[in-house]
Amino acid sequence: MNNVLIIGGSNSGKTHFGGQLYGRLTSRQFEYKIAPDNRPDDLTIFTDVLNKLVEGKRAGHTESSANRSIELKTEDNNGNNVVFSFPDYAGEQVKMIVDNRRINSIWKDYIDNSSSWVLFVRLDDMKIREDIINRGSHDPEEIKKRNTEIPTMEISQSAYFVELLQTFLYMKGISTLNKVTSPNLTIVLSCWDMLKQDETSIPSDLLEERLPMLYNFIQNNWNKNSISILGLSSTEKSLTDEADNDFIDRTPIDFGYIVNENGKKEKDLTLSIGTFIGRK
Repeated sequence: MNNVLIIGGSNSGKTHFGGQLYGRLTSRQFEYKIAPDNRPDDLTIFTDVLNKLVEGKRAGHTESSANRSIELKTEDNNGNNVVFSFPDYAGEQVKMIVDNRRINSIWKDYIDNSSSWVLFVRLDDMKIREDIINRGSHDPEEIKKRNTEIPTMEISQSAYFVELLQTFLYMKGISTLNKVTSPNLTIVLSCWDMLKQDETSIPSDLLEERLPMLYNFIQNNWNKNSISILGLSSTEKSLTDEADNDFIDRTPIDFGYIVNENGKKEKDLTLSIGTFIGRK
């Protein structure tokens, strides 16, 4: 079984993606489908999100203690079966793994049972760390403040993601002496519409530009046939707690796209499944 572990921190976009992906799978209009007799009994993970999207509103965040998983049985247009698990958890749990350098038993099971990893990276929501190049000069009061206050130590976003992947590799017992072939790794640059990229943008180029440390880490440690870098916009626009009438009128299935490794937009979000499991 292809067991896909979706790895996404708080506000990374994984919740909206899960709802939109499931909506397409059940519509049977796209490459991958779920047969009516294969629908899971408990669809809470997806239906809560879809209900909000149908109302033209953003979905709520997953409760911090949530840990549950749905097994999805799908097939493509050629009749090839793909079964994978979609875990649901609060994004804060991912941050705690890095902050505490600790994996609990639930996450150990997620990692042990996974055959593919999908890491959600939201570039537009990242803080820019000041350094000697971009810090610039400040007025005397600001300089005095900086000299008297001890700044909070935070690692960079690149270091955060590298630390996370290193922790996962360690827990899965995978050495990087040779390039990793399994699990397959997909980096998803979520909320692509917020990045204001033109039609020629390539996701891997943008990752290399914005997070070069992470880009070089995966290139140096994963076999080139076992890594993918995609762009994703699950809703094509920012939704709020107020109803978006255009979203309601056109329905959620008309919104969302992935940007494949060649920079081409695809409205069929189900195509990402093949990438996740290594069927490029």
